Amino acid sequence: MNFEDFDDIEDIGDIEIEIEDFDDEIQKSPSSSRKKKSGRDPKPVRPGRLYVTGIVTGILLTATVLLFFDIMNWHPFSTTPAADGIYDLSKIVETYIDKHYWKSDTSDEQFANMSAKGMVAALGDPYSVFMTQEELTRTRERNNGDYAGIGAAIGVDTTTNRKYVTRVDSGSPSEKCGLMVGDEILMIDDLNAQEKTLDELVSHIRGTTGVSHVFKVFRAGTVASGSAVSGTTVSGAGNEMTAGETLTLTIVTDNIINKSVYHQMLKDNIGYLQILNYDRETPKQFRTAVEDLKKDGMKALILDVRNNGGGVLTSVTDVLNQLLPAGTLLTETRKNEKDQIYKSTDDEHLDLPMTVLINGYSASAAEVFAGALQDRKKVPLIGETSYGKGVVQSIFPLSGNRGGIKLTTGEYLLPSGRSINGTGLTPDEEVVFTGTAEDYGTNNDNQLIRALELMQEQIK
Repeated sequence: MNFEDFDDIEDIGDIEIEIEDFDDEIQKSPSSSRKKKSGRDPKPVRPGRLYVTGIVTGILLTATVLLFFDIMNWHPFSTTPAADGIYDLSKIVETYIDKHYWKSDTSDEQFANMSAKGMVAALGDPYSVFMTQEELTRTRERNNGDYAGIGAAIGVDTTTNRKYVTRVDSGSPSEKCGLMVGDEILMIDDLNAQEKTLDELVSHIRGTTGVSHVFKVFRAGTVASGSAVSGTTVSGAGNEMTAGETLTLTIVTDNIINKSVYHQMLKDNIGYLQILNYDRETPKQFRTAVEDLKKDGMKALILDVRNNGGGVLTSVTDVLNQLLPAGTLLTETRKNEKDQIYKSTDDEHLDLPMTVLINGYSASAAEVFAGALQDRKKVPLIGETSYGKGVVQSIFPLSGNRGGIKLTTGEYLLPSGRSINGTGLTPDEEVVFTGTAEDYGTNNDNQLIRALELMQEQIK
């Protein structure tokens, strides 16, 4: 099954681009101060009347000039040949739509948004997109780590467009209402999940607290036979096999603090820490997890960034700063700009044996994380070659709540100077995952078991 649910390294910062409207400003020359021949002073004109007269005259003159420009097919405010071409082609397309399209249910805003999306898509860069205001808001929420939603993650099988629950957060509205990992989403309210994109479904759910959504899901009749790797052995005995069933669940949205870090102590005091993504809450959650494991006597640490699609650049550098001594973490190269080097400070670091689990869905910030540990401390990587996304996106919000533009603005290089864009990270020990999605983190997780064996060897 081919799931695609990647985030990007995004550097929002305070970047702001203003889109200006180039209006004509036609001003009347000051009237002559000459007196009438009668020698009497002219009757004074009240300021309010003069102001209104000026506005009306300006509007009429502006409309006349713009109409003339349109008739003459002259666009003096287009600043580039590309803008001229866009204007001309848009007018032609609009004419055909108005004349021939059988419906009239598309708003001007929709036309404008899709035109902007098309312009950015013409770059041929899969990571550069125009975002509507709704999409921009959702991206900010995801990067900030808190949002109004149901506390679950949804993945899509790109071969069938079927949607599945890939994570249910502890204590979330989803968990309380009985949603489970592996459930196939059939309907959300009146939306057919297979007919909608993943973004459309998520946008429908997120945004406002206290909203009820009716989920129709199909739950298969099999359950995972493993349990968390904790030193106890769990066999398949006792697991009940039941027929699949269709369920209807009503889930009410609430304010969700995204939980991106999970941890537990495995046998022989080997810590296991999973990072699902890198948002602005991740460094704090990571520090708490490491402190908990240290209090329990951790002797080694397994870091799991499998299926981690990335996140915010400053988040991953903050996490690395907690693990590594002083030195380079990452070099970011941008067009016409001096390289920016991110460094760890040595304020804190972890001096324990470590290993990192990666797979083909470890992307972007997750690759920065694993690659920096591999370069700096020779931390062995176990699993499968990572995705290979070594470029950085910046988000430029537009004024007037008109959305934003996410553009690829640079490439990152690991501490050794190597680029992984298009190639990915090669594991030091390749272990092909043999389980199912439900087996991650259980006794059936052969990659985790190999990592556990390696850490046991190092602490002997």
